[in-house]
Amino acid sequence: MKQFLKKHSFLIYIIISFLIYVLSNGEWNIPIFAWVYPVLFLGMGYFDKTRKAYSAIILCYALGFVIQFGKVIGMDIKIAIAVSILVALLKVLPYFYWIKSKMRFQDTIIFASIVVLIEYIIYLSYPILGGLSDAYTQFQNLYLLQIVTVTGVYGITFIMYWTAAMVIWIWNNRSDQKAFKKYVTVFGSVMGLVFVYGVVMYHFAGNSEESVRIAGVTVPVSHLLNEDEDVYATFYTDTFTDENMANTQDKLAAVADALFIKTRQEARAGAKVVFWSELNGAVLVQDEAALLQKASTTAKEEEIYLIVSLLVKTPYESLKENKTVAFNPQGEQIAEYFKHGRSIGELCQKGDGKLQSFDTEYGKLATFICSDLAFASKMRQAGKSNVDILLIPASDWKEMSPIATKTAIVRAVENGSNLIRHTNKGMSIAADNRGNILAKTDYFQSDTKALAAQVVTNGRFTLYSYVGNIFVYLCCIYVLGSFIIPKCCKE
Repeated sequence: MKQFLKKHSFLIYIIISFLIYVLSNGEWNIPIFAWVYPVLFLGMGYFDKTRKAYSAIILCYALGFVIQFGKVIGMDIKIAIAVSILVALLKVLPYFYWIKSKMRFQDTIIFASIVVLIEYIIYLSYPILGGLSDAYTQFQNLYLLQIVTVTGVYGITFIMYWTAAMVIWIWNNRSDQKAFKKYVTVFGSVMGLVFVYGVVMYHFAGNSEESVRIAGVTVPVSHLLNEDEDVYATFYTDTFTDENMANTQDKLAAVADALFIKTRQEARAGAKVVFWSELNGAVLVQDEAALLQKASTTAKEEEIYLIVSLLVKTPYESLKENKTVAFNPQGEQIAEYFKHGRSIGELCQKGDGKLQSFDTEYGKLATFICSDLAFASKMRQAGKSNVDILLIPASDWKEMSPIATKTAIVRAVENGSNLIRHTNKGMSIAADNRGNILAKTDYFQSDTKALAAQVVTNGRFTLYSYVGNIFVYLCCIYVLGSFIIPKCCKE
């Protein structure tokens, strides 16, 4: 047995590392494993500094990505495999540097900085993939989470991977007392400052006891859009008949009636703001005006702010309008927002992504829609405009919902806004600007499909809203400087 273990020790090590990596994110999301697996991946260089180590890391990342996120990102399996390989080839680069480096203290910082740059490149390539970062696994680590108010989510990425590299560095330098004491003190001081900042921001910055009851309502509509013969033909083909269209109008009118009934119920239960989840107000363009008039009347009669989420189909046009329209308690239309962050295969017009906010007696409110949350640069408008509450109508599928929920919480903290995200076919949540979950409901376990919560009415200032990803640029400068300056000095 001992001989077998010795002979196959590297293979066993790879298998253990792979299993911990798979469990660190995606469906399982064991947060502590997201700290552990980078240490194990770094350790592969001790077994073999040749291509075997790099190949093992690439294989772990590629295969693990498919297992963790194959269903999450909604791609065909062949496309998901291709994406996983590209992501793995990018993610192996920091380990390539580390194994080839002298593993000095400054190399730990370079390693973490390269990881940050890779994460940023993935985000720029396809923002929705950015939401799969290991940093989002720490969304319940509320003290650590506060760092995103300065650095964005990339600050968490840096801390996690710097810690991993420091574990290896400490092991390598445990006999060098002078260097050990000096650099562990530096590392410990930075971690201490991050912790103190988190405590201060969590307990003392921008807290408020004032709140307003907000409700999100849903009527199951996905089966109509995807499975009903009349609705599917009318919304997704050019071969529908007059009978298909007439039947579609009747069926969608019934959905709208149910939505207005639920809206009134929530208003009479005390909600001052009510909004519909994404796609719920599916309507043909010729019926849109009547639906909006009914929304205006409902808002006025119930004295609420009402935000209706519409999917407007113009016959014979392939692109639909995915938008929200907001009404005040006087029945006046006060905002209209078109979805910007379209998901894969979503046949909707692309909005400009410009913030559409409106002032209320409960603070400044604004809406984004579902995957808009992946676009951190667009979401920063909320922080810069001092939006107090973000209303996020969404439509998920079961495997994607946990990822979307984590992203929503991080975006709320980054921009100092309180948030309520209500979704079809997923987890709906309300969270405050510190990351606390105020309320949640699971579509698949809820009878009413509604979420009502007392949402804090005051937002708070965050530096990240104004400086954006300057932390990423600083990491880039540090990495480039580490390569360029030594060469210049030699010359």
